[in-house]
Amino acid sequence: MKTIDHVAVLVKNLEESQKWYEKNCKAVLVFEDCKYKRMQMNNTTIALIDKEHYEHAHFAISVQNYRDLPSNLGEMVQHRDGTTGCYVKDPDGNVVEFIYYSDKMKSDLGVTK
Repeated sequence: MKTIDHVAVLVKNLEESQKWYEKNCKAVLVFEDCKYKRMQMNNTTIALIDKEHYEHAHFAISVQNYRDLPSNLGEMVQHRDGTTGCYVKDPDGNVVEFIYYSDKMKSDLGVTK
């Protein structure tokens, strides 16, 4: 059975959204740059992604090995945080990211999945 790594939501204002998720969901900021913020919850991560830089919301499924990324089905992306994602559309056009963390990235980002 696969594990949901994160849910990415489009936001207009990263700072305002961060404050809202901290106050209302008790989320904790664990990574940020000028285009997104990673907010940790007890059971998953919420990625706040800037509408000016990203065109679609998505959810991500973690894979254990780089070779498990379905590169034949979608677009491969090397992320700024060092992870690798493969973005795939399901039959209804929903975007699913398959994401791989190297052991170093798991340690650096505090990922336990």
